[in-house]
Amino acid sequence: MLERLRIVLARPIRGGNVGSVCRAMMNFGLSDLVLVAPACDPLDNEAQTFATRARPMLSRARVSPPLADAMRDCVATIATSGKAGFHRRRAVVSPREGAAWAVEMARRGPVAIAFGPEDRGLVEEEILEFDRVMEIPTSEEYAAMNLAAAVTVVSYELRQAWLAASGTMPITQPDPAAPDEQKRVMYEKLYAALERIGFFRRQQNPDHLKYALRRVFGRAGLTVKEVDVLIGMAQQITRLADGPRAETESDTRQKPPPTGEMRGVDGDF
Repeated sequence: MLERLRIVLARPIRGGNVGSVCRAMMNFGLSDLVLVAPACDPLDNEAQTFATRARPMLSRARVSPPLADAMRDCVATIATSGKAGFHRRRAVVSPREGAAWAVEMARRGPVAIAFGPEDRGLVEEEILEFDRVMEIPTSEEYAAMNLAAAVTVVSYELRQAWLAASGTMPITQPDPAAPDEQKRVMYEKLYAALERIGFFRRQQNPDHLKYALRRVFGRAGLTVKEVDVLIGMAQQITRLADGPRAETESDTRQKPPPTGEMRGVDGDF
């Protein structure tokens, strides 16, 4: 199951940190590393030096230009953040809670845990694209963590959660979990539908509600069928928001023109 837990580094700046991340991952049995638009050479001398015996993992690390591509096949996604605003406090999980959820979801497919660049972390627009947000409870006197140190903490919790869950795999396979690519379509259509009916109209910052929705659906672990239902619901909301005329036009498109009796067909068209 550990092979399904993916560490994603978005725009890492220092090769030494990338090498140290590989070492930490190997310490705790993780093997899937994706680098998103690295701002450094992940194979430079510094990276090789800090990776030490984890150099093979450094060589295997995949590079993905956009963040979305790094998570396209994932059934669950977690963003790490050291600056979770007050409006997201209730949506934030600790590394222990996030790791337990990640291991549970890994039974159904790949799970991504993403870390932002050393100087600023993931930006708000990126965090909104994740199912859950994880924050390491550091001291207020000095909250900033080194990238490799943060990955080490999370990797340790992932291994602990995996050890606790060993031998508890269900006999029956659950319904396929929805991949991140499909959920992105769902959120796009759902947000557009809610915008259409004025759901966000009186909100000072609509992202607050979007974070809440992300948390609800992310915690649910939606299946492919469930996401299809929600996409259909969002499309129906949009059609109804367009008024009776749009409904009439939609019905007209679905019915054949009255060209007389139709032979050889049973039931209504």
